[in-house]
Amino acid sequence: MFAADATVTRESMPGLPAALEALQAALGNKVVTSHAVREQHANITTYLPNEPADAVVFAQSTQDVQIVVGLCAAHRIPIIPWGTGTSLEGHVNAPQGGICIDLSGMNRILAVHAEDLDCVIEPGVTRKRLNEDLRDQGLFFPIDPGADASLGGMASTRASGTNAVRYGTMKDNVLALKAVLPNGEIITTARRAKKSSAGYDLTRLFVGAEGTLGIITELTLRLQGIPETITAGVCPFASIEDACNAVIATIQSAACGRRGTMPIGRSCPCGRARRRWPPTCACRSRASPNASWRPSATSSRWD
Repeated sequence: MFAADATVTRESMPGLPAALEALQAALGNKVVTSHAVREQHANITTYLPNEPADAVVFAQSTQDVQIVVGLCAAHRIPIIPWGTGTSLEGHVNAPQGGICIDLSGMNRILAVHAEDLDCVIEPGVTRKRLNEDLRDQGLFFPIDPGADASLGGMASTRASGTNAVRYGTMKDNVLALKAVLPNGEIITTARRAKKSSAGYDLTRLFVGAEGTLGIITELTLRLQGIPETITAGVCPFASIEDACNAVIATIQSAACGRRGTMPIGRSCPCGRARRRWPPTCACRSRASPNASWRPSATSSRWD
């Protein structure tokens, strides 16, 4: 997020020393300028070069974020939000310098409303930690991008995963959020009410904005009940068309609420050789033990 405009460079930030001094006065040891810490908060997961910020601020609250954003706006300094650094696209690099705000310390689960199937969390809470906390209540958060990413980062990048067919992506599972705008103001985009048509849909505007519109400091998420059984299988078909028709029939049938399918393809690497496989679908079923499903004629090979 840029506090002013995208033409800012290190050479055009004469206010950086003054901003760092003000940040250290306001936040004390939450502001770190050591080279090792700054490198750790730049891109370290891909071929992209490491481009660290000029300082890292370990925020502990929305007020901390608001202080940093306000000072950076006043001195025209770029801001780079940081979750857990699992992104593969170089989001956390600071090619023009600036201040990195580490939100991993904002990791509290503020409320769980089991009866309403939602929860309120801070952005530093990771996906695995939230599900561990919810397990005893028979609930879970279904979006799984693979890495144990922070939920604030998942919302900012509109993460999805292998459960997207059944549960949607982050845009479908964020009910509301609180964010600090580039001018330092705090905005709450919506409430917990499931039905509301009043005003702009600011929640979906922020989900996927990658920190360019504001820094998310609180999220309200939709939860799901943990399935009683989870099974998986691999289903071969005579042709790609048959495999596609089976996936379409599964999604359109009553099973679409419980099952998800994903085409794999024709070949699979096995050691040094590549073994030829028939058109194949990997299937994962989430259901109760008493659930039943009758395949249609187009998917008879599932029998």
